[in-house]
Amino acid sequence: MNHSEQDATRTRLLEAAGIVFAEKGFNSATVREICLRAGANVAAVNYHFGDKIELYVEVFRRSMVLAQEAEAEQFLLPPEQALTAIITGMVRRMQSSEEGAAWHVRIMAHELAQPTAALDRVVQEVIGPRYASLRTLVSRIIGLPVENETTRMCVLGVIAQVVHYAHARPVISRICPDMDFDPDRIGRHISTFSIAGLRAIAASNTATQTEHQEVP
Repeated sequence: MNHSEQDATRTRLLEAAGIVFAEKGFNSATVREICLRAGANVAAVNYHFGDKIELYVEVFRRSMVLAQEAEAEQFLLPPEQALTAIITGMVRRMQSSEEGAAWHVRIMAHELAQPTAALDRVVQEVIGPRYASLRTLVSRIIGLPVENETTRMCVLGVIAQVVHYAHARPVISRICPDMDFDPDRIGRHISTFSIAGLRAIAASNTATQTEHQEVP
């Protein structure tokens, strides 16, 4: 097998694994099913990735990289515009029918329900850097250090809203049967809601700092 054929097999394995892991999670997914979908020999996973966990981490990384590449230029915008663009992009990917657009979102849903041995690596290598970028962005809006507890909670609050719309849609659609799930509309709402809260926190910080400066 030449290099181009090896690369093609590796790509098919990643695509098949993304579908299977997103549908079933790590624990229920089998190497046999992944290889069957990929049209590859069962030994191909070990050959290209070493084992199932390495394949899992690589699928997660690949899905997140696609998201990060889409957001790269957005981080160059003014903070509030950047946050709005990033939130809207996240919502779009979560509702996208395009394969791979939100594998990491669906896979993480399984991780939350049944944490795997790969969770520490996924957080350290894939999720952690992206979370750090969002902390930097939010810290510029609220005027607090990136390691400040309030900054961290603000970022988690923004992410929680996006994830809720992705994972709770079956419930939301029953509570609000006429709900419009247009991703741009949802993204704008989350952004408006979040930025209003961030501005309030920034104003409170400014007022507190002023009071401290005025105390003799």
